[in-house]
Amino acid sequence: MSPDEIRLELTQVGRELSKASDAIQALEIAAEQAELKAQSDMDKVYMTAEGSIEDRRTIAREKAIESRDAAIIARASYNRAKLKAKHLELSQMRLMATLKSIQAEGA
Repeated sequence: MSPDEIRLELTQVGRELSKASDAIQALEIAAEQAELKAQSDMDKVYMTAEGSIEDRRTIAREKAIESRDAAIIARASYNRAKLKAKHLELSQMRLMATLKSIQAEGA
């Protein structure tokens, strides 16, 4: 791989990292909002349910399952995006080290 090819790939990785940063922020906000909605849904059902405390918790969990699932999926999407960004950062570091090594050999 030539230094120019490495520089080009570094530029592409940099662009992807820039996009990833914005996406991660949006996904984090979405995950937090989904978690708040799930908790709110559970709280509403809990407050109106009848029975013992444990019965009310169980009813609340069952009634809010869809919003809890949505929150879990939103958090998983956020975590996946963070992992992808980490892989891009590692790729960027590897490319930089390779470029530095090639330049040192040429000097």
